[in-house]
Amino acid sequence: MVNGIRVRFAPSPTGNLHLGGVRTALFNYIFALKYSGKFILRIDDTDRVRSKKEYEDVIKDDLRWFEIKWDEFYRQSERAFIYEKYLNTLKENGLAYECFCTEEEILKSKEIAIKSKKPYIYNGRCANLSSGEKEKLSFSLKEKGLYSSIRLNIAQVLRMDPSFYSVEFNDAVHGHLSFNSKLIGDFILKTEDNRFAYNFASIIDDYDLGITHVIRGEDHISNTPKQILILKALGKEPPVFAHISLLYGKDGKIMSKRDAASNIKYYKEEGYLPEAVLNYLAVTGNTFTVHSSKDGKKEIFEKEIFSNILEMADLLDIKKAKGSSAVLNEDKLRHINEKRLALMPAEQLIKVLTEKFQAASILAKLKEEYGEDFYFEIIDFLKNEFKTVKEILKELEIFFDDFKINLSGIKYDDGLRKALLDSFQNINDFNENSIKNIIKEAASQNSKTVKECYETLRLFITGRLDGPSILKIIKFLGKNRAVKRLSI
Repeated sequence: MVNGIRVRFAPSPTGNLHLGGVRTALFNYIFALKYSGKFILRIDDTDRVRSKKEYEDVIKDDLRWFEIKWDEFYRQSERAFIYEKYLNTLKENGLAYECFCTEEEILKSKEIAIKSKKPYIYNGRCANLSSGEKEKLSFSLKEKGLYSSIRLNIAQVLRMDPSFYSVEFNDAVHGHLSFNSKLIGDFILKTEDNRFAYNFASIIDDYDLGITHVIRGEDHISNTPKQILILKALGKEPPVFAHISLLYGKDGKIMSKRDAASNIKYYKEEGYLPEAVLNYLAVTGNTFTVHSSKDGKKEIFEKEIFSNILEMADLLDIKKAKGSSAVLNEDKLRHINEKRLALMPAEQLIKVLTEKFQAASILAKLKEEYGEDFYFEIIDFLKNEFKTVKEILKELEIFFDDFKINLSGIKYDDGLRKALLDSFQNINDFNENSIKNIIKEAASQNSKTVKECYETLRLFITGRLDGPSILKIIKFLGKNRAVKRLSI
C-alpha cells in the first residue's frame, strides 16, 4: 500500500462519546499509524438543534484520554460553503432538483408502503414540476417557515452513465458488494429546514479532505451506495470503504451514546485503564487477534499505552475486521484491566494515576508520609492485588493517619485484640516474619486459630475482614500506626 493514506473519525456532537465510537476511532487511528498516514477528526455537527459544543469538548477530551491523536481537525458547520459549491454543480448539470414534499407527506407515503409490504422509494413527483407549480409550492412552504429540499435525480445520473444502474464496490472488510440504484430512489441532499443531509455532507467532506479510506461501522453499508452515486454524479472517484463489525450492549442493541454503560465517563470513574479499554475493544468480537510466535493466540497487548497502540498498528489487518458482532462483556474487560495493571511498572502506573485519574494529591501525600522507597513499593504491591484503578485508590486510604474505621455493630474478640496489641508494643524488629510470629503466639496463648487472629488484626487495621496481604499492609504502615489502630 502506498503512502498518502488519510482516514477520518467523524462523530456527531449530539451526546457523549461511547465505546462503539472509540472502537471506530481506534481502528482508523492504528490504520493511519500502520501506513504512516494522517488521522483526521471531523465533527459532524450539521444537526444544529442537537449538536452542542459541550459534547464536542467531551469527545476531544475522551480521545486525548485514550492517546488517540489527530493530525487535522474540522467542523462541518464551518464548511457549508463547500457543500453549497458541490450542490450547485449538481443543480447546474440537471442532476439535482427541488422537492416540495413535506415531512408529513413523506411519512404518509412510507406508511402506505409499509402496509403494502413494499420498500419505500420516493416516487420523484417533484422532478418534473413546472415553474408555476414550483413557485406556488415554494410560497406554501415559506408560510410554514420551511424551504424546498434538494434531491439527487437518480434517473438523470443513470442517463449520464448506464453502468450506475448497479452500484458496486469492493469493501475492504466485506469484499464485493452490489446495490440496485433503482431501489435507492431520489434521496435528499439538503433538507427542508436548510440542513445538508448526512450522506451528502459526509461524502463531500471525504472527497474534499482527500480521505482515502472510510473505516466505519457496518451499519453504514446502506449509506455507501448513495454516497458513491453522489461522487459519480460529480465525476469523482470514491474512497476505499471498510465497514467493521459493531459493538453491542448487554441488551443486544447496537452500542449508542444514549447507553449509560457505554459512556466513557463511566469507565473512567470505574477505574479502567485507557490502554485496557483499547485492548478490549481491539480483540472483542474476534475482529483483532494478538499473536505471539511463542504462545500462539493471546489477547493482552503487553506494552505501555502508546507502544501498545503501535503494537496494534503493526498487527492490524483490516480485512480481518469483520469478525462477529461483539457484545460488551465487562467481566472480560476487568480481566484485561487486571492483567494490564499487573504488567505496568509502578513508575508508569503513578504517571497514569496522575495524568488520567486526577490522583496527584493522594499520591503526593503518600510519598510524603512513606518516603520514596515505600511509596513505589506500596503502588507495586497494590497493582497486583486489584482489578481497577478505583479499587487501588480506595485501598490507598488505609495508609493515612486520618483513615477512619467504623466497627459499630461488628462483633469481635476484645481479649484477642488486647493480646495482639501487647505483642505489637513489645516487638522491636518489625517485619513480616516477626508479625507472623506474633500471630502464631497470640493464637496459641488465647486458644484461637491463626485464621481468627488474622481476621481480628485485619479488622482493626483496615476495618474489613478481607483484602490483600495484611502482613504487607502492616509492614508498610509501621509499628506506630499498627499499635494506634489496635488501641481503640
